[in-house]
Amino acid sequence: MRCAGIVSYNPDLGRLRTNLHATAPQVRQVFIYENGSANAAAVHALCEDEFDNVQVIADTENRGIAFALNQLLAAAHDGGYEHILLLDQDSVPTEGMCDELERHLSGTVALVSPFILDRNRMTMAEYKAMAMPPLERLDHAAKHGAITSGTLNDVEAALAVGGFDDDLFIDYVDFDFNERLLLNGYTIIKDNKACLIHEKGKSEQTLLRVPRRGPGGALTWKPLYKLGYGPTRCYYQTRNRIIYWKKYHRWTGMEGVTEIPMLMALSLLFESNRIAKLRAYARGIQDGARMQVKEYRK
Repeated sequence: MRCAGIVSYNPDLGRLRTNLHATAPQVRQVFIYENGSANAAAVHALCEDEFDNVQVIADTENRGIAFALNQLLAAAHDGGYEHILLLDQDSVPTEGMCDELERHLSGTVALVSPFILDRNRMTMAEYKAMAMPPLERLDHAAKHGAITSGTLNDVEAALAVGGFDDDLFIDYVDFDFNERLLLNGYTIIKDNKACLIHEKGKSEQTLLRVPRRGPGGALTWKPLYKLGYGPTRCYYQTRNRIIYWKKYHRWTGMEGVTEIPMLMALSLLFESNRIAKLRAYARGIQDGARMQVKEYRK
């Protein structure tokens, strides 16, 4: 038996409605954790007026996505659900996605991720034309890892590894959780037959290209995208990458940290509000370096 969990914070109501109409028929119940949005009343009205299997769990402030995800795990556990589909408020699961993901959620498999179709980077036609393996086993939490949105999770396994780290607030919350799954003997699968329509920031293509390996292993030159995050997100991007390195470097090496200079360069070269973002990156590096973080032990 499965449910879905969505974290809501100042959502675009049209996109949230599209999400819910795509999600609600695929699960028995949808829990929305309302993180103190300015339009919280409109979120409640939408759910009450148009859906009979959507429950809003209201908060009065934004406690971060990690805290909200833990409340959704608790709601799934208390409701007797074995599996929970976790979604961002603007992600849209395609038809049959949950059924396809759930086929693989057994044994040591604790998390199954769909193919992520970023609506700012790819069309559905391009996705369907791609040559890639139907299934991939993900051996790294962060490098080519599974983002939270769209993942179908085994509730007991998620709780067994401690759920999500509230202290991270936002960014690298998913990879931190995934690393603990892997270190505790669980398996993470990516099912490329299932597709989630998603949006990572406000991606825009830059003039730069870098070599990347595709699903089949072939090396091709791909464009770099700027993400358009605000200064607050830039802060957490850098701080949490350093925290992740401190916790898991024994197993992950420099994974995550090495991308910080590239993130800074993309923001400074191609984005607006450069000074505020540079200060946010610097503060994130400083706070991450200063924070006392316990190295993770199995």
